[in-house]
Amino acid sequence: MPDTDDRLLRTEDVAKWLSVSKSTLVRWRQSGEGPAVYWLAEGVPRYRTADVEVWLAARQAARPRPPRRGITHAGATRR
Repeated sequence: MPDTDDRLLRTEDVAKWLSVSKSTLVRWRQSGEGPAVYWLAEGVPRYRTADVEVWLAARQAARPRPPRRGITHAGATRR
């Protein structure tokens, strides 16, 4: 039986753990912004628990980007 830190998680599992949608996790994966991913086969991504924890710790230390000034949610500029 593998160590808990080496357990491989599915996209659905990691998305649920992080409280984000699967599409957000996929977008992070595609942009290189998310946790390290392992490909078991084409279309079969997996995440190691330890890698997700390391990624989370790094994110905790990082500051979120401030909101862009002068832009509304609809994309129109504010006056």
